[in-house]
Amino acid sequence: MKKLSWFDKFIFFLNSLLAIALIVAYFLPYIAPKSYPLISVLTLGVPILIIANLVFFLYWLLRMKRHMLLSLIIMIVGFGFASKFYKWPFASSERGGQYSIMNYNVRMFNRSNWTDEDNIPDKINIVIDEADPDILTIEEYYKNEHLEEKYPFKYIKYRSENSSFGQAIFSKFPMIKKQSLDFNLDDFTGDNNNAIFTDILIQEDTIRVYNIHFQSLKVTEDVQEVDNFKDKQESKKVVKNISNGFVRQQNQAEKVYQSIKESAYPVIISGDFNNTAFSHTYNHVRNDRFQDAYVKKGAGFSSTYHLNYFPLRIDFHLLDTVFEVNSYERIKVPYSDHYPILTTFSVKD
Repeated sequence: MKKLSWFDKFIFFLNSLLAIALIVAYFLPYIAPKSYPLISVLTLGVPILIIANLVFFLYWLLRMKRHMLLSLIIMIVGFGFASKFYKWPFASSERGGQYSIMNYNVRMFNRSNWTDEDNIPDKINIVIDEADPDILTIEEYYKNEHLEEKYPFKYIKYRSENSSFGQAIFSKFPMIKKQSLDFNLDDFTGDNNNAIFTDILIQEDTIRVYNIHFQSLKVTEDVQEVDNFKDKQESKKVVKNISNGFVRQQNQAEKVYQSIKESAYPVIISGDFNNTAFSHTYNHVRNDRFQDAYVKKGAGFSSTYHLNYFPLRIDFHLLDTVFEVNSYERIKVPYSDHYPILTTFSVKD
């Protein structure tokens, strides 16, 4: 440090802080948010921490300083984390496999008029028709006659008996069981989040497909409104709201995990986790059992949620190892705040 200028000393101090933050983030997926709810918020910033450490590494490399080893070693140790964030685009983008599944949070087909663009339901229907998935899972579903006529088998769970809003699973194959986990009955969330599943008979095989919509962290409302952070009290409120969301997600993830363990059939998980692949929520549900379709066959950042200047992948396809993941695609269309994801897969012999 003696040979460093005061500026470089300051840079290395920042480098050290962000390197430590990234190390802490490596452990957070294994720590229950109930234990440390505030620090769990750090997982949302993992992409920024990875990019920042990469920049610091390049800075010291260009200056031929051994200080580059700090960020380099930390990034090597956490290489598996980076693969959940960015994939080199070497995988084939061609769709293949025996079957396909699509997930799409459609934001009620613009029922709430969040955008002025015309004919959003028709445009979303066209996207789905072009992809033509064998299985389709939808969050924030609002009654759609086209889809209900298109698919012969369906499970639609509305928020209440008098509501037309909820979650849906559509299938070209017969459904032999349908069930809702009903998060809201356990005070795990409000009325907008839930998990449903159906057992689907594909040829001679039965598989279980989950459609999961975990508690929202209200990232859009709290993070995109930068003015909130100009006031210290507001910024504390934002962090507290997000950390409370992590705790609710933990309760929901535990309920989903218990249901998955009880399944007698291979499982495919599809849905909007409202959290990243660096979170306890994702780690608890995946539990080293499932393949992340993006990690297996994705390319680039593959953000699934539109948040300005920030790559955020919060929609997932997780498949049991009895399945072969053949392709993964994020379809970038501006008809919701989420982008649909499409995975093709085969059943291993």
